[in-house]
Amino acid sequence: MQHVAGEPLLDDRQDAAPDETRMLGLKANLAKFFLLAALVPPATVAIARRASEIGGPDSAAGWTALSIAVGSGSGIAGSLLAGWAADRGRRSARSRWWVLLGGTVLGVLALAWMSFARAGGELAAGWGLAQAGLSGAIAVSRALLTHVPAVRRERSAVIMIAISSVGLLVPLGLLILLPGSAWITSICLALCAVAVAAIALRRPSLPAAGASRAPTTPPARDGARTATPRMSWGSVLALGFSAQVALSAYLTYHPLDVVARLGLEWDQAVRAGALVLAVALVGLVGASIVMMVFPRVLRRTLPLLSLAGTLLVCGLILRAMTASLAPLMLSGLLSGIAIGISTTLLFTAALALTTSERAGWRLGVYSAVTGIGQLIGPSLVLGAVIAIAGTPDYSALFLLLALIPSGWIVIALASDIRRRRTQAR
Repeated sequence: MQHVAGEPLLDDRQDAAPDETRMLGLKANLAKFFLLAALVPPATVAIARRASEIGGPDSAAGWTALSIAVGSGSGIAGSLLAGWAADRGRRSARSRWWVLLGGTVLGVLALAWMSFARAGGELAAGWGLAQAGLSGAIAVSRALLTHVPAVRRERSAVIMIAISSVGLLVPLGLLILLPGSAWITSICLALCAVAVAAIALRRPSLPAAGASRAPTTPPARDGARTATPRMSWGSVLALGFSAQVALSAYLTYHPLDVVARLGLEWDQAVRAGALVLAVALVGLVGASIVMMVFPRVLRRTLPLLSLAGTLLVCGLILRAMTASLAPLMLSGLLSGIAIGISTTLLFTAALALTTSERAGWRLGVYSAVTGIGQLIGPSLVLGAVIAIAGTPDYSALFLLLALIPSGWIVIALASDIRRRRTQAR
């Protein structure tokens, strides 16, 4: 946990004009903004609602879990394949934009197919194709940030988390206003990502990784770099995996839990559930903005990890114990802040530990490992709850999820104790 990630990075390039790299970072952030936003309506509302229409209330949880699992598995494959493709050829920003465009187009077509699904198999297959394309495109959008000079890379990573989180508020707001518009909202947002990639491809590209050009700005001193998290690559992957297990199970069963917990019809439940998620995103964005304004806070890896774990435990326990909307919103706020801290911490660490030349594959692996957490999270947690309680008890499910961030607290405390003992010798 204490490996310093701020070592000099191979192929850190200071050769592109500041305006050029600034525009690249802006477009990469904008693309991820729309890509993540496009995934929200199906993942949080549309799949569960369509599963209920296809199989009825008794089998809704099963069809929903199956669709999410197929999508997560395809997202893993899509992230690895897109990462591999992004590292082929010249490894330029332009070639990586082409990969992002291809994945996004596949996602648009799959979402359109899902919107007409009339069987559980179609729903699962469509979500699999959509996740493969859009998750692959998201992995490439992350890799594009390695074309930004190292001195601005950490801030770009934090901005990407914050902007992406703000983007998630857009579909939630639309779902609150128009609860029956989930599919058209998702497709339109994905088309916006297509437009961003198309615009990026109309402009000159940055040079390929490793390309030789006379620097236009003096190289930055190591001391001028912004703070980077002290974390090993293995720690980043392990914590990212566990966080996605909790997050994917939370999002998968969130709409069904709102229906059961509050006793609402679907249109009312969609509004209430979207409101809870919107409050959670406000907390997530707020946490990301604080870390963007004060990047040096990212040096305090273990305290941040403990804080994120504590907030998430409190949010999940409150979620399991309440039966009214206001406490649900408070639990969403606590959970959102926790996810904002942990997501920003892990992504900035992953970006600091990679290089432009191998960015596609390495960040594809990061996306794939977190995707594995998405894959097994819903089915694993639901299976454990059924084994313990005999039925899909959602209160028990959220209490079980609280064990995951409890582990973060234990790991952080144990690492801190070990570090203090080492310093005392």
